[in-house]
Amino acid sequence: MFRLLPILALALTACLFPDSRAQAQTFEETLGLQPSYLTMEEALHKVLEKSLDVRIEWLNWAVADSQTDAAWGKFEPSYFLNSTWRESNLPQNALEYVQTGGIFVALDEPNMFKQQSFLSQTGIEGLLPLGTQYKLFASLGEFRNDLNRQTPPSIFYPEYAAAVGVTLTQPLLRDFGPDVNLAEVHISRRNEAIADHQWEAKLQRSIAMVMLDYYDLIFAVENLTVKRDVVVFAQKLVAENKKRLEAGQLSPADVQEAEVAVAIAKEEVITALSFAVEKQRSIKGQILGSLEEGAGLIFLPRDSLPLISPRTDRTALLQSALARRPDHRAAIEEAEKQAIVVKYTRNQLLPRLDLQATLTANGLSGDRSGAYERAFDRQGYDTQVGFQFSIPLGNRTAKANSAVAENRQQQAILNIARSELNVSVELDTIIAQVKAAKARLESTRESVGLSERLVETEQKRLGQGVARTFDVLKARRDQADARTRQIAALADYNKAATQLSLITGTLLERQGIRIDRSGRQPQAVKDKH
Repeated sequence: MFRLLPILALALTACLFPDSRAQAQTFEETLGLQPSYLTMEEALHKVLEKSLDVRIEWLNWAVADSQTDAAWGKFEPSYFLNSTWRESNLPQNALEYVQTGGIFVALDEPNMFKQQSFLSQTGIEGLLPLGTQYKLFASLGEFRNDLNRQTPPSIFYPEYAAAVGVTLTQPLLRDFGPDVNLAEVHISRRNEAIADHQWEAKLQRSIAMVMLDYYDLIFAVENLTVKRDVVVFAQKLVAENKKRLEAGQLSPADVQEAEVAVAIAKEEVITALSFAVEKQRSIKGQILGSLEEGAGLIFLPRDSLPLISPRTDRTALLQSALARRPDHRAAIEEAEKQAIVVKYTRNQLLPRLDLQATLTANGLSGDRSGAYERAFDRQGYDTQVGFQFSIPLGNRTAKANSAVAENRQQQAILNIARSELNVSVELDTIIAQVKAAKARLESTRESVGLSERLVETEQKRLGQGVARTFDVLKARRDQADARTRQIAALADYNKAATQLSLITGTLLERQGIRIDRSGRQPQAVKDKH
């Protein structure tokens, strides 16, 4: 009774797949997909050229680079020009009346003083990294009024008053020095470096993802060959059993067992085809750049599985990881950036004490050029020196900003420690996985050899009439399973080695890819062999 259960199960599967011998089991005819073969090197080249993830991450660097340029913009001088025309007719008080030449006579109404003036000023102003605010200016005033119409006392009509000078404001406490005034530039540069490392990390992960998918696809193709060989074996066994049935050596059940085995083997072929299709989503997401590409295609590997033997010296690998991992370097850059912010916010705790000075040379004449000429000859001068002091009572905002900056700095320092711990844990895990995959690979070699010998034995016993078709088919399926496990073990060994290179930061170097930072923009370059 129990010996008939496997036969019944096989018969049921055969009913689900009737007359499947004529069906071609290819990607084109079974799944409607056109194979496109590429090597590992071609796949990685497509990542460098088309990966949307990598291109999007690179734009973060471009944004940070533009922000650095913007931070330098505060030190660019600016040109200014302003002009004002004014006409007035104003009543004068006694002092103003006398100052403008009025005589001591009784007046019934206030004297009205009429004046037209046109004032203009132009120059350049800006900020220096030391914190110095400067203003270089030249001004001109044209005046027509009741007083300068009279000669004497007026010498010129209209009067032109010119002035050229400089105004300087130098912070002595808050906002003093290049460390404070260049803080935004230094922070932007750190952000640029962080974005650079994050882009490199994304590139490494994309490269690793494609390599892992590529090894899975090699497994899928080689496993597909294994499953197809089982189909061929089962079909041959059907033909041989039919001959033995005609010769009266076997029962019809033996033929049916072989036929059911063909159907099951073809089902496993379809499963193997489907596995290759499942891997397309991941690899296409990294090697294609638009929705028009890859339609109706299935990417398959040209290469076979290599045998990579990575070194597993933990001390050397840990040193490499801490020195090369771009995500770890980004954590260090973040801590250095926060140190800049802390230094800036501490400066903002200081009171404001600014030294101010203005030096002006003046000239007066009856025309514009004469006025400027006399100003440059220093017909007159005006010098002002002073200071400005202020401090917020309580200074709550500056204290809060400083506390926030120091807490963020502590966060960044702890993130470095966490990154070091993560690297160490990841390294220990992947080293163990590499060793386990290697041991598994060595074990599968032995099981494949034993299963092959068992198939030969069962075939001989079937020919001698002491074994059943079921025994031969089971041995052949066991052999195929052993071969599948061997291919999977080799693929997993290569995948573990790839993960080890990713964790230690050597993946790009091992694939002949380098980050060229010699130009204006960082870019990934594939070295030619």
